[in-house]
Amino acid sequence: AKDIVLDILLVVFLLIAVWSGAYLGRYYYIAKNAQNNFNDLKGMLDTDGDDTEKVTVEVSDKSKDNGEKKILKKFEKLYEKNSDIAGWLTIDGTTIDYPVMYRPGDKNYYLHRDFNGEYSANGCLFLAEECVPGECVPGDSDNLIIYGHHMNSGKMFADLEKYKDKGFYEEHPTILFRTIWGNEQYQIFAAFTTPVYTGNDFDYYSFIKAGTVDDYKKFVASVKEKSLYQTGTTAKYRDKLLTLSTCEYSQKNGRMVLVAKKNNGKE
Repeated sequence: AKDIVLDILLVVFLLIAVWSGAYLGRYYYIAKNAQNNFNDLKGMLDTDGDDTEKVTVEVSDKSKDNGEKKILKKFEKLYEKNSDIAGWLTIDGTTIDYPVMYRPGDKNYYLHRDFNGEYSANGCLFLAEECVPGECVPGDSDNLIIYGHHMNSGKMFADLEKYKDKGFYEEHPTILFRTIWGNEQYQIFAAFTTPVYTGNDFDYYSFIKAGTVDDYKKFVASVKEKSLYQTGTTAKYRDKLLTLSTCEYSQKNGRMVLVAKKNNGKE
């Protein structure tokens, strides 16, 4: 009887090992396939193209801007493939090199969808729907918030974790956000972790447009106070901000957050 029990346990353990191996294999196959798709999309972005040449494209909402808008020509192919594209985000020293999507009125649409709108565990990087990106558009957001998954494969926004180390920040202090309107470079000035859904959150995700100068200053002071280290950099009122947010697993419902200011006049 003891031998039978041992045989049964051995079979169970073998089945678990096979299932685990198959699950991990499938997980990393899906992750690799998703990355290959992003690489194909990067090939459609003319990174060496003119940063000023623009083309006129149609917009889905024909009631706005006479049904047209101007975007950088380098984004033309990507825009034709999916007009939800807002730009491309790149951080040196990380795997972060992805398109950023924007679909106002359809919250979290790209949380589990790829560039083509099909299911994907990786999802896409996406702008918070409350944000108003653009170039010289009335009502432009003071703070653009981009969300992305923290994948165990190390993809998407997983590498934001590297900014827990001040040394890494010092070597990679900037973020390049190529938007469909123009290139924007941002200087990181705060990196912090914080829990959400606590009932008493630090609601960094609610700061989109400053109602007053004091509101802006209060937000900047708050993120600097929460920062894991001092960067020696700050933001002043009217500086455009960029916030990157992903899950952080050292605490329940944790988030890893970077906040940066736009370097005006620089790429």
